Amino acid sequence: MSATTARPTYPVSAATARALARPLFGHVIDGEVVPSRDEATMPVVDPATGEQVASAAAGARADVDRAVGSARAAFDDGRWRFLAPLEQERRLRRLAALLADHADELAELDVIDSGLLRLYAGFIVQFAVDGIDYYSGWPTKLQGSVPAVPHEFAVYQVREPIGVVGAIVPWNGPTAAAAMATFALAAGNSVVLKPAEQTPMSAVLVAELALEAGIPPGVFNVVQGTGQSVGAAIVEHPEVDAITFTGSGPTGRAIQAAAAARVKRVSLELGGKSPSIIFPDADLEAATAAAAMGVWGASGQVCTCGTRVLVHESIRDEVTSMIVERSRGMRIGGGFDPEVDMGPLVSAEQLARVQRYVQLGRDEGAELALGGERHGERGFFHEPTVFTGVRNDMTIAQEEIFGPVMSILSFSTEEEAYGIANDTEFGLAAGVWTSDLARAHRAGRALRVGTVWVNTYQMVYPSVPYGGVKQSGHGRNLGEASIEELTQTKSLWMKVA
Repeated sequence: MSATTARPTYPVSAATARALARPLFGHVIDGEVVPSRDEATMPVVDPATGEQVASAAAGARADVDRAVGSARAAFDDGRWRFLAPLEQERRLRRLAALLADHADELAELDVIDSGLLRLYAGFIVQFAVDGIDYYSGWPTKLQGSVPAVPHEFAVYQVREPIGVVGAIVPWNGPTAAAAMATFALAAGNSVVLKPAEQTPMSAVLVAELALEAGIPPGVFNVVQGTGQSVGAAIVEHPEVDAITFTGSGPTGRAIQAAAAARVKRVSLELGGKSPSIIFPDADLEAATAAAAMGVWGASGQVCTCGTRVLVHESIRDEVTSMIVERSRGMRIGGGFDPEVDMGPLVSAEQLARVQRYVQLGRDEGAELALGGERHGERGFFHEPTVFTGVRNDMTIAQEEIFGPVMSILSFSTEEEAYGIANDTEFGLAAGVWTSDLARAHRAGRALRVGTVWVNTYQMVYPSVPYGGVKQSGHGRNLGEASIEELTQTKSLWMKVA
């Protein structure tokens, strides 16, 4: 099936068409959409066609300095953090409502920007709305405490914002990534957001809607550009107090090392190599359907993709056959086609990365049961690919590919399954498929990951913390745990006797 062919044929709303007609998706600094100081730009490319559809500002250190200076001034003068909590709540709820009003425009921009299927992009935007709605309630819920101290003193503790938060986000859910950066506002912080250079468009709209909702200028700034220029400058900037980053392990480690020079707080979500463990007593129809979509969803470009499918040896052939047959007829194409099951990878670089890993799988002796090739000559499409005969020490079983590549491994005992699952440097998430309640609890204890799903997969909700262990990072997004990441405790002592 052919991909979407040209920008004029996009079945988009009038609002999206107007957005695409912008001469530039610029930075949003101090309440204005502005070009780079040096007027540098970068192309916005539709992954379904490989064609440029717009231009974005390409920032540099001077633009970061301007954005951070604006955010610092906004924090220091208290225009947001000293606003009455109920008023903060009202404005954040207004932002959520505005995102809902612009849901079609945001989703359509995300399809064009990142290659997401239109249905999936709609879920991403709804998650953004739900997340801001959830965090909008927190300004009126932040509380302190009164600890026990000697009688001649009175002490109370308060939870305060950190200051200026630098948020560096990925491209695999652009609207949700931008919305999650706004969660720091619920704790009274100012934010400087760097969207992924591959997906700059929806972040501009989110920032404009934040201004419309009453978030004061300077409180939520956006700087476009690459990680090497803008991302590094944000991390190193002396007026940025904390960093939150979602992305690759090597980049996350470099960020942590750079932030250590100024002892900055850092929260990292660095991807995974998540196992889906299927036991013989599982509902195999449900398990294989979830295992397939747990990899093919968003073309494998999700941190929690269950790319290692661990199957008990007694059902290995049956499960493999079910997954392959379920995946064989998948329709590949552009995200606006309602008949399509899987869209493109985000860029030519990502397509080349997937192709390299597929070749590594072949070279190391894994057996190709499905796919393995690029799809079409236009755009950045790759076939859903299933490897069998995979050992856990193979590269394709150990390294995050971030593409539609599944490895099927087998195990003979429950203990062996957990051993294989844990035998990786990552620890983001895992899925377990079983009808045995005791086994489900044992799995939850045994698996060294941040999230375990039992008889479901990739469920998220704003009130439930999300994050990883080991090389999948530290810190938590979502839920009350995220508020703890975004605040700090101050103790106030008073002599009363």
